Amino acid sequence: MQAHVNDFINKLQEMAPFENAEAYDNVGLLIGHKGRTVTRVLLALDATEEVVDEAVKLQAELIITHHPLFFRGRKNLVEDDPEARVICKMIRNNISLISAHTNLDKSAYSGSMACAELLGLENIRQEGLLFVGELPKSMKTKELLTVIKNKIEPDSRLYGDADKNVSTLAVCGGAYDEGWAEAKALGAQAYLTGEVRHHNAIAAVMDDFVLIDAGHFGTEATLISPLATYLQKWLNDVQYDVTVYASVSDPYGRLG
Repeated sequence: MQAHVNDFINKLQEMAPFENAEAYDNVGLLIGHKGRTVTRVLLALDATEEVVDEAVKLQAELIITHHPLFFRGRKNLVEDDPEARVICKMIRNNISLISAHTNLDKSAYSGSMACAELLGLENIRQEGLLFVGELPKSMKTKELLTVIKNKIEPDSRLYGDADKNVSTLAVCGGAYDEGWAEAKALGAQAYLTGEVRHHNAIAAVMDDFVLIDAGHFGTEATLISPLATYLQKWLNDVQYDVTVYASVSDPYGRLG
């Protein structure tokens, strides 16, 4: 059975309603037509030029990303601008783009939830953008950092007491270091996020709290593989003849 772009819009709406996105966000169908037939889909964190090249090579008609394009208003599509070049390449290759950003962050399909599951957190509960759970066993933060480096991001960084005992961890991938105070109020002894600014690190450490920075990409790329698996199962169950691929591109060029 044939699938169309609109089928993916409807499925994502069911999983993570687009109206739940923050007011500043730009989600939904950003390039293409709802009626376009889809046989191959590529999932990625960002619609970089490398990701679009990957989609072209796969002959994918649809890219689904977490981070949107057109995040700020554009007045032209001049191709010496990186984002404009990506947009033009997608249009030339008849590739549609759907983005699910802060609406996905607020759902069980978020990178935060994926990180929590990778770390084996138990009794996970969602509190706004934060996912809070119990570690399988209490450990020192330096031990937790090693686990995070092995499971999520090798370049993760610790701010705070390396010997502090942690049993409850709060997680919010991406850029939400200001959530540390909320994490502490929810009973966590440490907070895993994707970007830690100096002033928030200082404030947290002065308040005897621990922050762990596993990178924006590191904490959110975790959602791609489970989301691809989930969508492929859905497509198979409804007997759509579509293959879902998880992007292997790294926006920082570390794979090449």
